Amino acid sequence: PCVCESPTVYRPRHPERTAFYRLLDEHFEDYARSHEERFEPRHGPLRPVVQRVVEEYLDCGRLHGGFARIRCPECRTEHLLALTCRTNYTSSARVDRWPASGGVPSGSSYR
Repeated sequence: PCVCESPTVYRPRHPERTAFYRLLDEHFEDYARSHEERFEPRHGPLRPVVQRVVEEYLDCGRLHGGFARIRCPECRTEHLLALTCRTNYTSSARVDRWPASGGVPSGSSYR
């Protein structure tokens, strides 16, 4: 049987629509630039891991950050699955959201 006969609808999480995502996307660069002058004397330097984690969060689960093309071997239907950063900092990195049964359908190829 074709894995696409009763397909699960993939619903992207659209992190760019959340207030937290927009806050980091719109203001983190300004914060990082001003950190040395405003915050470093009292709190110490901004650790490099902070910049890396914010960048990973902003790319996580979005097609522009990378994706897998999943094709049903039976009917050749294709889906794009946004890759996640696989950190503990984002919700999409902890949960496979397509399909609902979890993971890539058996017999499907990706990459």
